[in-house]
Amino acid sequence: MTSFRTRPKFKITSEKNTNDIVKLLTDGLEKTSLPVEGKVFNTHGLLRIKPEQQHYWSPQLSISFEETDDHKTIIRGMYGPHPSVWAIFLMGYVFFGLGIFFITMIGLVRMSLKLDATILWIVPILAIGAVIEWILGQTGQKVGAEQTFTIHHFFEDTINQQVHISKIR
Repeated sequence: MTSFRTRPKFKITSEKNTNDIVKLLTDGLEKTSLPVEGKVFNTHGLLRIKPEQQHYWSPQLSISFEETDDHKTIIRGMYGPHPSVWAIFLMGYVFFGLGIFFITMIGLVRMSLKLDATILWIVPILAIGAVIEWILGQTGQKVGAEQTFTIHHFFEDTINQQVHISKIR
């Protein structure tokens, strides 16, 4: 899982049907000695680290199941932080992006009117803030990497199929 992917994803096709995969994952969650817990339903599931071992950067795996006409199952998965962590970072990017946009607009209008446009000095500060936020996200992803691999290996072992993380849009 490379550091340039914000939320690593995968998409695989399994020969098993959806019910078999749900049963494998449910049984695997009950029997595992790994610090993994979760809930699995007929169309989706969520795997995460047990609360006593979670930290701010702990990942979770959101999976969905889609049965095909030939009784195979397409499994889509996405690793990411807890939704509240994701929301905080998203709000930060929105703040920096909109801040840069509006400050630039105000500054350029003031320049065109031959007024003082020192407000434009805020733009590089906001850009530096956005870069710092990105670096924090990458650092958090590195901190949670071991737990991501724990969840990933649990998932692979449980469904008995190798899963490659790929760049899916």
